[in-house]
Parts: sequence; C-alpha cells; structure tokens
Amino acid sequence: MATRRSLMAGVALAPLAVPARAWAQTVSPLLQGANPESPQLNDVVADGLRRDVIIRWGDPVLANAPPFTPNRLTETEAARQFGWDGIIAGIVTPPQAQDGVARLVMVVTHPDVSARMVFPGGRDQPRIAGKLQGASVLNLSERGGRWVVVDGGYQSRRITDGTLCTITGPAASAIGASVQGVLAPGLGCVTPWNTVLLPEGRTDTWITRLAGRAAGFAAPTVGAGFGWVVELDALSPTSFPAKRTALGRMPRAGLACGIAADGSAVVFMTEDAPMGRLFRFKGAAPIGDGSAALDAGTLAVATIEGASIVWHDLPDGLPSVTATLSAARHGARFDAPAGLAIGPDRSVYLACSGNPGRGVNQVDALNPRAGNGGGHILALRPTGGDLAAPRFTGEVVLLGGDPATDPSARYGTGSLAWLRAPYSLNFGPADRLYVGTDQGGAVSDTADGLFVMDVAGYDRYALTELYLAPIGGAIGAAAFGPLGHTIFTVARHPGATPNASFADPATRWPTVQPGMPPQTTLVALAR
Repeated sequence: MATRRSLMAGVALAPLAVPARAWAQTVSPLLQGANPESPQLNDVVADGLRRDVIIRWGDPVLANAPPFTPNRLTETEAARQFGWDGIIAGIVTPPQAQDGVARLVMVVTHPDVSARMVFPGGRDQPRIAGKLQGASVLNLSERGGRWVVVDGGYQSRRITDGTLCTITGPAASAIGASVQGVLAPGLGCVTPWNTVLLPEGRTDTWITRLAGRAAGFAAPTVGAGFGWVVELDALSPTSFPAKRTALGRMPRAGLACGIAADGSAVVFMTEDAPMGRLFRFKGAAPIGDGSAALDAGTLAVATIEGASIVWHDLPDGLPSVTATLSAARHGARFDAPAGLAIGPDRSVYLACSGNPGRGVNQVDALNPRAGNGGGHILALRPTGGDLAAPRFTGEVVLLGGDPATDPSARYGTGSLAWLRAPYSLNFGPADRLYVGTDQGGAVSDTADGLFVMDVAGYDRYALTELYLAPIGGAIGAAAFGPLGHTIFTVARHPGATPNASFADPATRWPTVQPGMPPQTTLVALAR
C-alpha cells in the first residue's frame, strides 16, 4: 500500500478548493507528478485513511473450505472460497445480537473468470470457472475497531452455477418453477425491503462455456433460465434466490431500486452493451413486505428528447423470454451504461463508461461526445420527485478524461482528481456520490480508482480520489459501515492487463509473493 500527498500539479482545471464535508475533512489528495495517476504495482490510499484487507480470492467463505491451492484448483475449492472477480452488491444489517457486537452481511458478486489469469497455462477449466463465478454472502463483525470475516458465519454462503433458484413472474409457465445456477451477476443493489438484487449479465458466453462440461448446461433450452434479475434474501441462508421474470430478460450491467410516490417498487436497469439502453420497471402494487413487489408491473425504456428522458412503456403481455430487447428497439442508446444510484433528492445518477465507437452523427445532449472512451456521469431528475414520473430532466455532471490532454473533459469547480470509465455509483455518508472506475484492465495514463463527489452545495460535483487499484485492476463498487466510519470497496482482478497471464501477471498484489497470483481483494478504508 502506498500513500501520496498532492494531486494534479500543473493540470489546468478550475481553481482547487478542498471539499469541506465528511471524508474530505480528514483525507488528503493522492497524487502528484507529470503523470499523476499512473498505475502502480500496489494499491494507493489517500493520506488519512487506513486500508484493511477483508477477504481475497481463495480465502474461505464457508467454514469447510479447503486451503487455497492456485496451481491446482478444484471444484470444491472454487465452490467454497471467495471468487476471482468481485463487485459489492450491497450490505444488509442483521438484528442486533445480545453480545452487542456490530455485524453486517455483505453480498459480493463474481461476474467473470479469466482463464488466462486463473488457470496455469491459460487452458480453461469450465467446471471450476462456473463455481468461481456467482456471488459470496459474507458475515462481517467488528473486532477491535476493524471489520473481519466471521469464520463459519450463519448467513455465509456461495451462489454458483449449481445453485437452485426459483422462477417467478410471467415467464415461470414457460421455463418452469426452478432453474439451476446464477451466471455473470454484476452491479447489484439493496432493495427498500432489505433484500439484494443481482443482475445477470452476458450469460450467453457462460452458457457456451459450460455447455457439455458442467452438469445442467447441455440442453439447448437452458438459456431461457438466465438473463434475469435475481432477488436474494441474504439474511436467510436457507432461502432460494428468486429470478424475477417480470423485469424482462436481457444482459444487464447494473440496477438501482427505489419506491414510487404511490408506494410501488421502481427498478432502473442498464443494458450491458457499448450502445446500451436504460430500462425501468414499476411494480403493479405497493410493496407491502416486498415478497411479491417484483412479480407484476410495467417495463419501460428511456428515450431522449432534448436534454430530457421520456419513458415509453413496453407492450403488456410480451413473451418475456425473448422479446424485451426487440420491443425496446426504439430506446435511446447510451455510452456503455453501467452503474446506477438514486440520490437523496430522488435524482437517478447513471455512469456511462465510454464508447469510442459513437459516431459524430450519433451525439445528443446526454451522450455529447463522439469517439471518446473517457465516459461520463448523468443526473436524471424526475418530475415532481416521483421515480415513476414519465419525464426526467437530464444533466451531464462529469465528462471523463485527462483535462490536460482532452479539452472536452469537464469536472466540477474544486476538483482534485480526474478519471476515465466511470462504472459503479453508490451514495454514502453525507449524501455524497462514490464513483468506481473500470477500464477493463487496460493500461492507460491513469489507474482505476474510487472517487467521491459532492452533488449539492458549494462544492457541487467536485471530485476527490480516495483509493487506486493496482495495475490491471478495477474498482468493484462501494458500501458503507455503520455511521459512515468505514468504506468497503473491491480491487478487482489486479494484474490482469491485456497481455498478462497466470504465470506472468502485471503485479502479484496483495501478497507480492513469488508464485502467488494476484488476487481480487475486498478492502475496508477507515479513518
């Protein structure tokens, strides 16, 4: 772990002013020099923060997990240990125990498994890969002022390609009551009723990978069981994950869940594509206890009119296994839309990771740049503050890229950092927006990092950096401990640059030991 003290010397931005709220009171800016955010072999933490390792790829999730043997992985290890990749889906708080110890239950998704980085020689082993992906449910407790994983925690479990899930909603009659496996879950969220939603991403590549090699994936009709939003009751270890088919079937990158003015559930969803669409599901009735909040409702797709979003309902009675994307063909296309977050004023923030393929004749008010991979962040404000409103007013709050070399890059006055490829969005203490970036392992002039942004007040849209992942790594979202004293984040797939391999990674962080591969690591940042 490295620390640095100043940032962006010589870079022409608006006059710098240190944000005066929450974490910025005790955290100094990170970087300096001619190439101030260049990737490092280790992670980098802002002065004023302590970084604690919580769990790494190969560490036990289940009490009976065997030791990590990266040179000869087995299915048993993969199914019981923390996965190769990682994104925080959310935290739920269990009832207070009599011993008074603070506890949390965290869900981390494992969307990907790169054969060249995981298996010696790069030869894929699909049966093991199917167990490495999915999700981990972790019990955390606070001991001596630090958060740790509880060995043998009551709620701890792994979700994999072999996990039995129920099917609910309109497609259940076509698919059946159950299906085996959760595939490629990405940026999840916690619901207002305290469950966790996991969006299945590009499941077709996983089904091809597993077909004929893993049990349950040989039938030609198996694909219909995947591509859904999965609802997980993380506090109930014997519950079955439920695939909510009323939310349509598509490859998703991220989602966010809130409540409409009439008390019904609203879920916003991004299509995982370079020119992806933005969807909204509105439940048919008030949420009640949440048990059926997502089993009936209306799907809509966003279009762009000027600088506004207008929602268009998709037809009722769609054959939901096949028709969601075809029915939404008129929807607006965003630059690799990914993470979503609902703000304190009920604005919906959307991270667009960037799309170098957008042509000059395809730009619009909410995708304002052609051929640019820097990405941007939008604020979408619903009419009357109702998440189910038919129209949202849009605003571009950040245009990514290095302002020293890209004149189109734009940041709020007082910014102390710049970024590329915003991917995850999470609201945290003092209603500040935490932005995680993901360049897919590419080596550029900046490492991927976790940033924090004010969305209101004097320092509106001012950006400060808190943490940098090692070279080849990315950031897997953020979550927050009680009272906002701890930020959890994930350094994803460190060392996985485009030409790296298991034998020759770009770094061996976090152990930095010969023969040990780099490991995705869940960390806690504390003051």
